[in-house]
Amino acid sequence: MPKLRSASIIALTSAVLLVTACQKKAEGQVVAIVNGEEITLTELNAEIADLNVPANADKEAVRNQVLQRMVDRRLLVQAAKEAGLDRDPQFLTQQRRMEEQLLVSMYGKKTMDSIRVPDQTAIDKYISTHPTQFADRKRFKLDQLQIDVPADPTRLKELESAHSLAEVATRLTAMGIAFQRGTGTLDSAGVAPEMLQRLQSLPPGEPFIVPRNGKLVINAITAVESVAVSPEQARPIAAQAIRNEELNKVGEQRLKEAKTKAKIEFQPGYEVKADAAKPAALPAAGNAAEPAGN
Repeated sequence: MPKLRSASIIALTSAVLLVTACQKKAEGQVVAIVNGEEITLTELNAEIADLNVPANADKEAVRNQVLQRMVDRRLLVQAAKEAGLDRDPQFLTQQRRMEEQLLVSMYGKKTMDSIRVPDQTAIDKYISTHPTQFADRKRFKLDQLQIDVPADPTRLKELESAHSLAEVATRLTAMGIAFQRGTGTLDSAGVAPEMLQRLQSLPPGEPFIVPRNGKLVINAITAVESVAVSPEQARPIAAQAIRNEELNKVGEQRLKEAKTKAKIEFQPGYEVKADAAKPAALPAAGNAAEPAGN
């Protein structure tokens, strides 16, 4: 009898849940229901906001397209869950990492909102003390070779005596290291002053290596052009840069305080060395630098 009663309770609970799902209606703040799962107006508006839709766009058409995409995605997510992928260890690991990154990003944004906008005196001082971002801003055009990091990085020492990208390509071919050719740009506004000084001191065409996205990019400067930045453009860029610097300081200080209070234990052999434990700043809300790219 106890077993029968337990089974009856389970059946009753399932029935209640089924009825509740059937009673859901797409009204008010709920714009759609997909197999009992709601899509809210807040979710829809957030997804549209991420698209930066032009002001003259057909808003109803955009809304319809975005909502259909959300419905399709929800259906695929439900199918993935039915296949048990939401319990897969790889999914759980990536889910945790993405949640952590999102929380840190939102924490940075919340902190940025509390940082005051600098006054005109501070902005003018920043502009005058950072000429490579404003008055003396330059854009370097690059020829590039991209390679995977070799299993034995010491092999790259053979490239140290190469003084042109063509010579680097010849040696990579002889070493059996595959590479991809491309072009890119490097904006002085996004380069640290000491690094910029080193780049400008290189002989014409001299290669230099920059790590990027787990790859190694071997570059050679092919041209340099000045980038005009008007006062109207410079001031908001400088104001944001000042706030980003303040955000970094706040982030490093909060991380330092958190580490002081935290109890952290490492498995033997996995201890983090002191020189590797550089404080990570909170993510900035904006970046004045123009990223290099192909």
